[in-house]
Amino acid sequence: MKFKALAAIAIFSMVTVTGIHAFGLGAQLNLSAGRIFAPGAAVAVSPSDNFHLAFNWYLERDNTNIIGLTLDGIPLVIPISTFKAGSFNFNLGIGGYANLVFEKKKPNFDGGLRVPIGVNLLLGKDVFEIYTHVAPSFGISLLPRLYFSRPFFPIALGARFWFR
Repeated sequence: MKFKALAAIAIFSMVTVTGIHAFGLGAQLNLSAGRIFAPGAAVAVSPSDNFHLAFNWYLERDNTNIIGLTLDGIPLVIPISTFKAGSFNFNLGIGGYANLVFEKKKPNFDGGLRVPIGVNLLLGKDVFEIYTHVAPSFGISLLPRLYFSRPFFPIALGARFWFR
């Protein structure tokens, strides 16, 4: 019961403090198509139509766990098709990521830039959204030593409910 109350307070606070006109909450399936193919999951929170935040978790094939955060701004939204029940759109944005990697007793921390490219389908007068994107990502590893990370290509497939 305490968790439900805290979650409700957190969501209410986020919506009222940011002064936004829309708030989206959903889940997504993550895949990474870089050097590995890792399944994962995320909780997606969007304080506005063009600003998206996701808390991510991946599990690589060698039991390496990756916990991450992505933050994307989507300034370019091009309608491909509009219809009575909603719209189908192309999206292009820029964002950042931070990952904490737990592998073989040595943690790794990296962060960098990403370029989300995707499409979304808005339904029910823009109340329900289904989306997918690939986000080429380039970064720097900060722990255990400083070096440029290999580029990778996270893929997301998700759904989000919008509260407007």
